Amino acid sequence: MDIFKRKNRIYVPVITEEIAKETLIRCSSCGRLISYKDLKNNLNVCLYCGHHFRMSIQERINLLTDTDTFKAINSDIESLDVLNFYDGAYYKNQLAKVRQETGLNSALITGKAKIDGVDVAIGAFSFEFIGGSLGFTEGEKIVKLFTYAKKNQLPVVVKFSSGGERIQEGVFSMLQIVRIIHAVDDFKEYGGLFISILTNPVYGGASAIGMLGQFVFAEKDTMIGLTSPRITQLAFGMNFSRELQSAEKLLENGFLDGVFERKDLKSTISKVLKIYTNRSLI
Repeated sequence: MDIFKRKNRIYVPVITEEIAKETLIRCSSCGRLISYKDLKNNLNVCLYCGHHFRMSIQERINLLTDTDTFKAINSDIESLDVLNFYDGAYYKNQLAKVRQETGLNSALITGKAKIDGVDVAIGAFSFEFIGGSLGFTEGEKIVKLFTYAKKNQLPVVVKFSSGGERIQEGVFSMLQIVRIIHAVDDFKEYGGLFISILTNPVYGGASAIGMLGQFVFAEKDTMIGLTSPRITQLAFGMNFSRELQSAEKLLENGFLDGVFERKDLKSTISKVLKIYTNRSLI
């Protein structure tokens, strides 16, 4: 079994101005060519087939929150190489490289913001930072986010996009799931609202945590599961349709509360928040 055998990396870049300003972008779903300007004006969604391209973390924050209301918290907490991990390349060197490429300290940004005028504590995973994987730092930030929200009586919105646990941190990564579940349960027992937003892809422990929300919404074209189809095939010799892990199939089977196009995410979250904040009037 060669699950852990080093393979050629597959890059799925965020469409940035530097990459595509002077070129046409080919949709990976329908194959049509789209100009950078048209794609950006349509929230990185294909004008012809509706395929959702990946967005940068800053674009996500801008999409979900009111203009200039996001204020980062715990941004000084950064990922560390606690095990001096080496798998043909040093993890600490990988961290240094991805920090330089993304400008991020970890795969998760947390902060306070407004969504249609409602104050929220918000977190967002960046898939560009080692696949949005869940390590000790990401776990610490989520726990602190829910603690902050409880103290300040704020609802929590977390946007997930993750390949799962970070293998370079071993058991320290796995333990974060337990810590986060405890923090979320404590927050919900206090009466807090947790809205989970799943965006392509969400695998491993991140999918389990994402399902803890009182409301679990997914963006169109999102793949959700314990492992990706490739890992399942390598580990168990099983082949199954990718459709089984699609957000639409999970909605059909009752695992999600809604699947929405990107343009409708903020308005949907806003409706839930306004009902929650005015619940004493109902």
